[in-house]
Amino acid sequence: MRSFTVILSVLVLLIGAAFSLSAAAGTHYVRQGDTLWDLSIHYYNTPFRWMDILNANPLLEGVESLQPGDELIIPALSGLSISLQDDYSGIYTTSGTSSRPLLSRLTLETSGMVTSDPPDAVSYIIEIDVEEDESTIIGSAALPGDLVAIDIGRDQGVQRDRVYKIYQIGEEVRHPQTGILLGNVIRVAGVCRVTDVSTSSSVALIEHAYIPVSNGDYLVPYTSSAAVPVAGSGVVADIDAYVLAFRNPDLERAYSYDVIYIDRGTDDGLEPGDIFNMYEYGQAVVSPSGETVVTPDIPVSDLIILETRQNTSAALIFSISSSDLINIGDRIELIRKQL
Repeated sequence: MRSFTVILSVLVLLIGAAFSLSAAAGTHYVRQGDTLWDLSIHYYNTPFRWMDILNANPLLEGVESLQPGDELIIPALSGLSISLQDDYSGIYTTSGTSSRPLLSRLTLETSGMVTSDPPDAVSYIIEIDVEEDESTIIGSAALPGDLVAIDIGRDQGVQRDRVYKIYQIGEEVRHPQTGILLGNVIRVAGVCRVTDVSTSSSVALIEHAYIPVSNGDYLVPYTSSAAVPVAGSGVVADIDAYVLAFRNPDLERAYSYDVIYIDRGTDDGLEPGDIFNMYEYGQAVVSPSGETVVTPDIPVSDLIILETRQNTSAALIFSISSSDLINIGDRIELIRKQL
C-alpha cells in the first residue's frame, strides 16, 4: 500500500510539472526598469495581459514588486502568439555593452513635465475604490488594481477598454537662480483602462500607478511614447541647466533611475536622448612644490532627456558614481547631442 502511495505521489508531481511546463511559454529574468505592462507589450503585443503574468507568478507581491534578477514565468495564453526574443527594450546604456535596458515604456510614458500649459483634461476621477464599501476605504488614494469612477460615459463616446493617462497638478516651480515662475509640476500618476460604462460616468481599473491616485486627478487619452534613441555625437559646449523639481514629490534628493525636471527645452535645441552630466567641480589646491593648481572636474552623474517642452525637460538619472546625490538647484552640463 505504501509503495502505491509513493507511486501515486510521484505521478501527481510529474503531472503537475508537465502542466506547469505546458502552461509556460517561457521565462524572463527581470532587468532594471522592467514592468509587467512592458513585458505584456513585448510578449503578447498588448499591454493588457499584465495580470496574466502576475497570476502566473504567485510569489510576486504585486505589480510594483519586480526586482532585477527575479525569474518570471511567461504563460502561454490561448489565441495569442508570443515573442520570446530577448531584446525587447531597444534602449540600452550609452556604452553599448550592457544588456540592461535603460528606459522602459512606463518610464517614458510617466515622465511628467514642468509647464504653465498642461495637457487638457477630458475627464476627472470622482470616486476612488468604487469596489469597496465606503467604511473600508483606507486613506484617500487608489493604487494599482483599484477601481475608480470617472465623470464621462456613453454620452461622451466612452467605450470599454479605452485607456487614459492620469495626471496630477503639483507644486509651483520657480527658477532656482532667477526666481521666475515656470509653471507647475504635472505628474503622470498612472494609467487606467475603462471596464464598465454607463450613460454619464464610467468605471476604470488602475493598471499602473507611479504615485497614488486621488479624487480630482484628471485624464487624457493614452498615447504610446516614441522610443528614445541614445545620443552618440560629440561634446557640446556652453549649454548648462538647473534642476527644478523631482517626479517623486516625496524625495529630498534624487537617486539613480529617478526622473527630474530641468530648465532647458526645445527653445535651447534639446531633444529626447540628449545626455547631460553633473560634475564635482575642481578646486584650487597648493601642490607640494608650492604651486597652485586646479583639480580636474569629475563627472558624478549621467542623465538622459526623456521629454521636452518649450523651456523645460524631463530627464532620467541613469548613473550616480558619488555619495553626493542630486538636489534641486544643482547645475548640470550637456555633453552629447543627437546626430
